[in-house]
Amino acid sequence: MDLLSPNPGLIVWTLITFVLVLLVLKKFVWGPLLSALDQRETRIREALEQADKARAEAERSAVENKQALAQAQAEAQAAINKAREDAEQVARDVQERAEADAQQLLEQARRTIQQERNQALQELRQQTAELAILAAGQLLEENLDDEHNKKIVDDFINRMPEHS
Repeated sequence: MDLLSPNPGLIVWTLITFVLVLLVLKKFVWGPLLSALDQRETRIREALEQADKARAEAERSAVENKQALAQAQAEAQAAINKAREDAEQVARDVQERAEADAQQLLEQARRTIQQERNQALQELRQQTAELAILAAGQLLEENLDDEHNKKIVDDFINRMPEHS
């Protein structure tokens, strides 16, 4: 047994078998295996590229959303401020209008009171004049003594309506 001694026939057949196995493996195993690995590598690379694109898109969307949110908040605050200013202006207008109306009503009431006072004074003067004429007429008709005349005038004054 010469296991360690070279046998040229065995070496040739071993080489032929090895080359045939290599050719068969290359044609039927390594080709499809390397092709599948290349396809897998391509799919992984594409998936990573898509993930990077999606991450970049998500970051861009997040920035846009933050900007849109900030703009919406600014617009909402501006709308609130405008509404507050408008409400304050309306309140001022209403107050000014109410004050003007109150002043106008007060002036009208003063004029009405003055007119009624003047009318009452005019009526009082007229009534006083009529009563004086009546009293004078009664005094002239009754030519009595001074005490009786004084009593007639006192009665006349007592019959006059009181006013302040």
